[in-house]
Amino acid sequence: MLKRTYPGSASLFQDIGKKMVVYLRDGHIFIGYLRTLDQYGNIVIHQAVERIHIGKKFCDVHRGILIVRGESIILIGEAVSE
Repeated sequence: MLKRTYPGSASLFQDIGKKMVVYLRDGHIFIGYLRTLDQYGNIVIHQAVERIHIGKKFCDVHRGILIVRGESIILIGEAVSE
């Protein structure tokens, strides 16, 4: 069976419910479960944490539910288990 691919942000529909990492233009990094998205690339992330890096160390700050504008997203991808 062939896996169907979609152009642009529509390809994210296959990732709904998966744990994702999101890099924003302002330098913030969020990790959480992708719940939904729209035609503009805006996304909703559930159980989100903000990952803050200081040197080689990092900490995660619980943020809950986030609505992220599509125009502020640099990169989004599936998070690997730690």
